[in-house]
Amino acid sequence: MKNMKLKLFIPLLTIALIVFNSCDKIDNPYLPQYVDIDTTLLDGIDIVEYKSTYWPNFKQNTNTERNILIEDYTGHKCVNCPEAAIELKQIIESNPERIYGAGIHIGPNGTKPFQTAAGNLFATDYTTPEGIEMSKEITDGGFVGNPSGTVSRVKVNNQIFHTYSSWASIANNVLNENDLKVNIQSKVNYFANTRGVFLHTEAEFLTDFTDELYQVVYVVEDSTISAQSTPSSWNFPNDVDVNYVHRDVHRGNIDGKAMGRKLDESVKIDKDGNIIEGSKYYLNYSYKLPDEYNVENMHLLIYVYNKSTFEIYQVIKQEIIK
Repeated sequence: MKNMKLKLFIPLLTIALIVFNSCDKIDNPYLPQYVDIDTTLLDGIDIVEYKSTYWPNFKQNTNTERNILIEDYTGHKCVNCPEAAIELKQIIESNPERIYGAGIHIGPNGTKPFQTAAGNLFATDYTTPEGIEMSKEITDGGFVGNPSGTVSRVKVNNQIFHTYSSWASIANNVLNENDLKVNIQSKVNYFANTRGVFLHTEAEFLTDFTDELYQVVYVVEDSTISAQSTPSSWNFPNDVDVNYVHRDVHRGNIDGKAMGRKLDESVKIDKDGNIIEGSKYYLNYSYKLPDEYNVENMHLLIYVYNKSTFEIYQVIKQEIIK
């Protein structure tokens, strides 16, 4: 009888040990992951694999040149706006590696006299919520009507907005001064099946700041064709070009934040949420590219600006796919 009890005891003990050890292994072997991107846009992989495979390890940024962003506040019913667009195209072509443009379709203080969509001819609405908000926030009395624009929002005669005839001279002055205060570098990963865009950025302060700095990312369409009011002398007797090429069209901001995200201690962290010492700030974005856009016809403009003066200290262009 004792032998039988012993025989029963040994299997029961073995089962108990297996269950006990199995319980230990049920716990997740991975540590909780720091996540600040939309993982639902990842294509068949989890955040652990994304971090190990796709997350960038930025090398030291050796750039020494300040780039320029010219924001062209325009409208498809604005007769004089095509002249400004031609000027902007020529300025960019004169230095395409350092000058970038964005066509923002909105009037002063969020008004839309030249931007409204109407009928079959002007059916496209190029306005964006972010553009409307920016036109209300970034004001100095210089923005009185379309066309008008900023050159890295540098103030000249105490004004940020300027007529297009002065854009080239202001841009040349900024390029020649080359006062580089911030460096930016970036990497993008795109998943076609989900249309998920994952942008990783590093902003490095090259000087000490007392004012707050913010980072903004524009989603920009390279070009699109639709109607544009033009001077009648362009195609007399008509005053509308139905095959007009709109270039560098601002289609919104990647995170929906018109004035961007603050660069502060909360974003001096690595991919696991660990605090990093120094003057480098890291922001990550996830964005689903709308179905109506061709990814090969899109790019991002990433810039850092001074919240007090609105001046843009640096801008870089990031293709979504090459």
